[in-house]
Amino acid sequence: MIDFRYHLVSLVAVFLALAVGIVLGAGPLAQPIGDTLTGQVDKLREDRNALSNQLTETKAKLATSDKVGEQFAGRIFNNVLSGVQVALVVLPGADGEDVKNVSAKLGQAGGAVSAQVNLRPEFFSADKKAYREALSGQITQYLDDPTRATTPETTLAAAVGQLVFVGQNEALTGILTVADTPLLQVTAPAEAPARIAVIVGPRTSKATPSQSEPTDKTKPAATPESAYLEFARTLNSFAGGAVVFGAAATITDLVSVIRVDPNPVSTVDGIGSESALLTLPFALVATINGTVGAWGSGQGASALVPPLNLTVNPAEPPAQPSQPSQPAQPAPPAPAAPGASQPPAGQAPPAA
Repeated sequence: MIDFRYHLVSLVAVFLALAVGIVLGAGPLAQPIGDTLTGQVDKLREDRNALSNQLTETKAKLATSDKVGEQFAGRIFNNVLSGVQVALVVLPGADGEDVKNVSAKLGQAGGAVSAQVNLRPEFFSADKKAYREALSGQITQYLDDPTRATTPETTLAAAVGQLVFVGQNEALTGILTVADTPLLQVTAPAEAPARIAVIVGPRTSKATPSQSEPTDKTKPAATPESAYLEFARTLNSFAGGAVVFGAAATITDLVSVIRVDPNPVSTVDGIGSESALLTLPFALVATINGTVGAWGSGQGASALVPPLNLTVNPAEPPAQPSQPSQPAQPAPPAPAAPGASQPPAGQAPPAA
């Protein structure tokens, strides 16, 4: 059994050790410990300042590089998109500055932004799925090509495609922008049918829609990125197709996910950089001409840049209405033999 003397000895030992530590710390060990800690702090401060200077220099070099690229853009593009109408479809989470820069680069390449549609988070969010399903039933009747509307998601995507590739439709716009729960915002109505679309994504994986627990445990829940994949594939079925412009720094970024799909859509990664903006117009030309590519330096990229010597193939002329068939004209009567009498008009010739 432990008695009181044992506790007393333990307490004395603790206080004795504390007293020795104070004496040593304030005496012979004070200066070496202080010098060591001071030296370590000074070294950390120097390392921090050096890294800060390197970061500042790197940012300055990148800014200079971007300015040089911007000055050469017109000469590099050489009107590669001359006369091409391009629609902008902006995903939730996209940076407004990126959208502005894309529009400017398309203009420098000779193209024109024919329409811009900004999608709201409700267009993809899981908690609005029932609302979108109900809305899709109203939308189908206004689609020029309802064969694209195989699911509520593709129905909504087909409606967006019709707004930018075919032209403004008041009925579709009214359904998709209803005041209490708007799914999108038409910031620039279609001035002309688009030849191709640029889907502008965010710089990070902020594009991933929220996902709630599935109510039916027997069915696997759709992956968060599947909504974006389905949307991009549907838009890609219109006219000259679509190019997704976003990030591919990690495997969860939007462009990275699209690139591993068995039926990929053309992509350009590196959004936010001047090099990616210089790549985009050439990617549009290649896509219009039928090439699907993954251009950039991020996850899943197949080439750094698209072919630079391509020109836009002429658009197919619209189908001409068929002409009604003309009734066959009766053959002119054979000339009569010399000396033969002609029957009066309206009478048959005499039998031989």
